[in-house]
Amino acid sequence: MSNKLIIKNSIYLYIRLVVSMVAGFFTSRFLLMALGVSDYGLYNVVGGVVSLMAFVNTIMITTTYRFIAFEEGKPDGNVNNIFNISLSIHLLLCIIFLFLSLTVGLYYIYNYLNVPEGKLNDAVFTFLFSTLITICIIIETPFQGLLVAKEKFSITVPIEILNKILILLLSIALIYLPYNHLRLYVIFLTIIHALRLILYIIYCFRTYFNEVKWNFSKDWKKYKEMLGFTGLNSIEVAAVVGEHQGAAIIINRFFGTILNASFGIANQVNSIVRSFAQSLGQAVVPQITKSYSAGEHKRASNLVILASKYSFFLMAIPMLPILLETDFILNIWLKEVPEYTTIFVQAMLLKSVIFASQYGIGPFIHASGNIALFKITYSSITLLGLPLAYFAFKAGYPPYIIGYIYLLTATLTFITDLILLKAILNYDVMEFLKNSTFKIILVSLSVVPFFIIKNFFSYGWLRFILISLVSEIILFISIYYLGMDLYERQSIKRYIIQGIRKLQIRHSSTPVAP
Repeated sequence: MSNKLIIKNSIYLYIRLVVSMVAGFFTSRFLLMALGVSDYGLYNVVGGVVSLMAFVNTIMITTTYRFIAFEEGKPDGNVNNIFNISLSIHLLLCIIFLFLSLTVGLYYIYNYLNVPEGKLNDAVFTFLFSTLITICIIIETPFQGLLVAKEKFSITVPIEILNKILILLLSIALIYLPYNHLRLYVIFLTIIHALRLILYIIYCFRTYFNEVKWNFSKDWKKYKEMLGFTGLNSIEVAAVVGEHQGAAIIINRFFGTILNASFGIANQVNSIVRSFAQSLGQAVVPQITKSYSAGEHKRASNLVILASKYSFFLMAIPMLPILLETDFILNIWLKEVPEYTTIFVQAMLLKSVIFASQYGIGPFIHASGNIALFKITYSSITLLGLPLAYFAFKAGYPPYIIGYIYLLTATLTFITDLILLKAILNYDVMEFLKNSTFKIILVSLSVVPFFIIKNFFSYGWLRFILISLVSEIILFISIYYLGMDLYERQSIKRYIIQGIRKLQIRHSSTPVAP
């Protein structure tokens, strides 16, 4: 039943991703048209904390769903106690974030931000509303974490799809609306995120009232445990914020808002494609935690391999045509492609590929609760990219050097994660390399020739369609024969046969009209 639930939830998440990808690509196109390159870059550096929090939110809910899932795995678990402790912690995070935004954040904008003449007030306005949006995201985290722990993706997916569609409609409407488009965008974006928060709260109170009803907990030991876990997760959050927003700030410092637009578009593409890797992970992670909590360590270990391997495969499907034809896609997608966007996109996608190939490791270590060394090491290596980028720019290197630096830090992270997996959980790293990493390398090598073959065809639609179609076919064949083991291939055949039989039964049972 658990494996069927993983497949069911993966389908829900994949539907969300398809809609999110289409909506995301069109949103960026229309938003760039409505705001212009300069204002788009300004939003990326000032309001980029909002898009960043969409990713950070995935990290932050780790505390909630880890403890709730762990509690549900126990016969005497108290989910309401865990939820209220999580909510209290996140409310405290809101206060801290608001204080830092209104002090450090505004001080930086007024004194150091490189903005075009006459745009300072717009930058402040955008930052203040972005702060409100971020607070909405932080408050919704415990509610979303509860639903993830309950594996209620049939609820979270429609809410997330509605959010993406509303943002798309907003970006289209901006083209035709008067007034300051940047200000209108952040105002309505705040309303959309507030609506998402309200929907999560209403559903949780109507469906899981006993779990979410307010009941102040005095379980100080659990507070300490969750605060410790949240604090260590916050180190990772700070590293992610530093890597993304820090990069935007450094690029702004040396090259201005036009290059921020290039970096922002690359981030948009990367976040959409990277979501494909996270889709299976979100479906598998609660099962890893519950299996570990119930003492089923072998099953949890197998799920680590499954999450890592298939996260890579799921990401490779949409990523391959983008890597092969980045220039063509960007020119079709955007009316005006800012300089260096292509190389930013390719570097970020390759970085995310490395991330995808180790996706299951983090949740397994989280399940054990022994995360201090893991978080500190990951965060330190992640933040290493910032000083390296700063000194590289100072030395006169071109903007895209930051992409290569981040590829280096991602590779170092992968290596250290494997070392820590062995050190913390005594995990058989060779089993992981054999059943996950080695298969990923084989699949990757099967499509490498297309990066050479494409050069024998003329640039344009024919090459794009032909190369994309053939490379995807080879990719699927490689995943099936090189990426999967015998049991996985047999399982897929079984599910396909079962699906065909169900369709035949439905067809044969449909009454024929006289």
